[in-house]
Amino acid sequence: LQAKERSRSIEQQLADDYIERRKDYELQVTDEGVEGRVNGLAVMGEDSGIMLPVMAEIAPAQGGGTVIATGKLKEMAEESVQNVSAIIKKFSDVDLSEKDIHIQFVQAGQQGVDGDSASITVATAVISALEDIPVDQSVAMTGSLSVRGDVLPVGGVTHKIEAAAKAGCETVIIPEANEQDVMIEEEYEEMVEIIPCANISEVLDVALMGEPKKDSLVDRLKSITETAFDQSQSAVGSASGSNP
Repeated sequence: LQAKERSRSIEQQLADDYIERRKDYELQVTDEGVEGRVNGLAVMGEDSGIMLPVMAEIAPAQGGGTVIATGKLKEMAEESVQNVSAIIKKFSDVDLSEKDIHIQFVQAGQQGVDGDSASITVATAVISALEDIPVDQSVAMTGSLSVRGDVLPVGGVTHKIEAAAKAGCETVIIPEANEQDVMIEEEYEEMVEIIPCANISEVLDVALMGEPKKDSLVDRLKSITETAFDQSQSAVGSASGSNP
């Protein structure tokens, strides 16, 4: 363990130091439900996980409806936001041509956000804000998203899960395809429940609160993505004997 601590690269030492100092200023919420706020997960350096909250706010459009994202988004993350906006247009009953969707990657820092592993986080935050359904703040998540609504695998799931456990989260949503990649240390195994998801409908079923409105929304999404959802449910059921 001492050798592991000493053999960190300069980049990793800087990442760990940033994460340690960042704790004094974190805006973490792990109780109750909040509309439009989701605990996302990211990796800094080579193997340091951090929690990266994403917030969404819906406002009347001044012109045509647009998606406005802040947090020093890099190219892949920008593409992720565009994919998410396509899904939301398909899933939501709200006329997005009359709405501006503001997405903020909170405390992204100078390094910004790279990659698309926050796609399900962004989608959940925006759908929560659009539908006025709170997100369970004891839940954290990571996963990419296809334009069809499938949850795609991402990197660094083990470090992300450990970061969520350290932050006090009780549940972590990961892509079903990443289930075999999880190798968390024993001390974290009993701290969090890991839920693999294959479709955005499953993600929302776990993350959203307020049963009547949530159930109505999830049922609506199931009907839109019925084939993909049924396939993912049967795959999960045959693997574990129960729904995630």
